[in-house]
Amino acid sequence: MDADYNLVVRRLSEAGQKAEAGFYIHYPFCRQKCSYCHFSSSVYERELHLKWLAAIKEEIRRAASFFSDYLIIDTVYFGGGTPSLLTPDEVKCLLDWVRENFEVRLQEATIEVTPAAEAGRIGDWLQAGINRLSVGAQSFDPEVLRVLGRAYEPEKIVSLLEGARRAGGDNIGLDLMVGVPGESFKTIEVNLKALSELQPEHVSVYLLEELDKVPFQRVWEKSPVSEEAAAETYERYRLGLEEAGWLQYEISNFSKPGFQCRHNLKYWKYQPFLGVGPSASSHLGNFRWTNPSGLEDWWSALCSGKPNFDEFIRLSPEEAVRECLASGLRLREGISLAELVSRFPGVDLSGYETRLTGLKDYGLLQVSDGLVRIPTERFLVSNSIISELLF
Repeated sequence: MDADYNLVVRRLSEAGQKAEAGFYIHYPFCRQKCSYCHFSSSVYERELHLKWLAAIKEEIRRAASFFSDYLIIDTVYFGGGTPSLLTPDEVKCLLDWVRENFEVRLQEATIEVTPAAEAGRIGDWLQAGINRLSVGAQSFDPEVLRVLGRAYEPEKIVSLLEGARRAGGDNIGLDLMVGVPGESFKTIEVNLKALSELQPEHVSVYLLEELDKVPFQRVWEKSPVSEEAAAETYERYRLGLEEAGWLQYEISNFSKPGFQCRHNLKYWKYQPFLGVGPSASSHLGNFRWTNPSGLEDWWSALCSGKPNFDEFIRLSPEEAVRECLASGLRLREGISLAELVSRFPGVDLSGYETRLTGLKDYGLLQVSDGLVRIPTERFLVSNSIISELLF
């Protein structure tokens, strides 16, 4: 591990100044494993939880021993899994530990919250330093929640958000899942009505996908949702949310003015971030790596101190340009060509010009004021558009 980190350090030291970076902490436990989930997580056990807590502090300390001279942490994101299983004291301990090991100028600290979380913890999380809640509501339609196997009723989502407001929560995001078997136009109406009443600052709309290796695949095969139906549902949400005052700023994300997720913007703007925990990814300098996804593999890597990543890639400038374009074109604002040239001097971008012009002529890309963007009505075919541009 040290040899790989030293390569990154040498690259960071060339910048001559500290970079603002996001910090991601992966909490890998849930009360129960959702049948549609493809993220790295397992069922909560107290002994494993405590083992993770000690190990994550060691990983933070070790990462800081290499990178603290080169980074300023300005966002922290607790993801999972179900990080709302962490007590407020544990959250405070980890935030304090990050501060002890890095220079921190925190603008945003997010924790993902399940609607089944203990509402009484919210005020204490806020006191601990959290200033943004991301609630995995999934739906306000009881039938859809049943199909997804969610262990709560829509009323629980409402009560959690109302409790969060009373506790002082003023930056709340709600996640919805669309394209689910059993979903109907009534589902869309129910969800949009609930959002209108609750007025979260941020809304994410995710299409159900990547089901080939999860138990939910059996449900899907019995009652599949066509691509056309899922696309129509997504479009209804897109138009309905914008009409109600949530501005779409990324393919799946909408927010009130000033409430875009700062941490996630780092991914799409191809900015530095450091991840700790099993399956967590990092991107610093021209390096990208991913921790082992299994708990035992992750612990073993920490204990051995030897290089043991699921992925460790040193990107060429040309590869970095492609990744930067692929990420930036997910944003409604698109990507600045001038900024691209500035960030990657010496990279020949002329090879993209013909493809860019062709895609523009077909209405698949827009180019104006030095920005390249995908039209919002084409977002659902963004992967194909990006592939045509880059390859």
